[in-house]
Amino acid sequence: MLSQVLIKNDKGSYVQFSSSTPKNEFDKSYELIRPLPRKKGRGHFSSFSICEGLAVGLCHCRFDEDYIAQSTLKNPLISLGFCIKGYSLFRNVCCHPDPVVAAPGRSYAYFFEESVVEREIKGQQDVLTLGILVSPDFLIQLFNPTLHQDTQYRDTQYRDTLEKMLESRHFYADHIMTTQMETTVYQILNNPHKGEIGKIYLESKAVELIALKLEQIFQPDYSSNRNAPMVPEDRELIFQVRDLLVKNLQYPSSLRKLAKQVEMSTPRLTKGFRTVFGCTVFEYLRKERLSYARMLIEENPVDLTWIAFESGFCSSSHFAASFFKEYGIRPSEYRKSIYMTNRETNKTRHY
Repeated sequence: MLSQVLIKNDKGSYVQFSSSTPKNEFDKSYELIRPLPRKKGRGHFSSFSICEGLAVGLCHCRFDEDYIAQSTLKNPLISLGFCIKGYSLFRNVCCHPDPVVAAPGRSYAYFFEESVVEREIKGQQDVLTLGILVSPDFLIQLFNPTLHQDTQYRDTQYRDTLEKMLESRHFYADHIMTTQMETTVYQILNNPHKGEIGKIYLESKAVELIALKLEQIFQPDYSSNRNAPMVPEDRELIFQVRDLLVKNLQYPSSLRKLAKQVEMSTPRLTKGFRTVFGCTVFEYLRKERLSYARMLIEENPVDLTWIAFESGFCSSSHFAASFFKEYGIRPSEYRKSIYMTNRETNKTRHY
């Protein structure tokens, strides 16, 4: 759904943002990975073309320098964004004079008839965001009644409202991200499935987020008053546990000790963590270790055994097997693909 992504270099010129694909043949058909250039920071952007009119994008990066990129869409699309960490600005000067601000704990939706969008991220910050690109036709189709429904019972209120919104050159909506939205975002980040099942799971969660966002736009009173999965105090403690895990990837505390540190019972912590993040505590730890290892591979030409231990794995063989299971490519092969991509890129651009 993206025709090209250009990144602004030190000279102020826009150059092609290099990309790679997963080794797994099925994942390669719909996933695209763009490692952040080393001079800008570390991490990567991932995009998933799920089906016609629907795509999901993830940004999981540490930005050391300011970053400006320009994305050109093949057709005008509706963008839904969910920000977990960091600040970003989205601009489309042709349609909207003010930037769209993506801030932690916020969810937003915007539509620009003009297909070129600029994204700016200031340096010295970590950014974790999830975006959904959806075509107007796909979104309107979600409101179309099934064929077996009697026409006299069809409610077209939301579809008609949406069509009127799309008739303008742009629209913009910004809300607080609900607990249910945040839980769904983390379920996508921690997708437990691979291959075709993983793609189906990703599509179902993307549509769920679309429904939750439309609910905020069309039924703000209902969405804001609906019962939350847990009390705010418990949710805050769950995020404290998450932070403890991320800070101690090599030597994490036991589940019992983590519960004691935040003054929760172990069963309460276990249930609450799964509610918020969609996985167990140590499933989350494993994914964080692999994500950190992947980041180290992208930015450091150091020994893979060192990366394995630095990321908290007990052996290089265990690391290699876990990495392959998660990403469908071995660490050594992934490093080689990054090297080849960077070498080809350096032939045409200079930082």
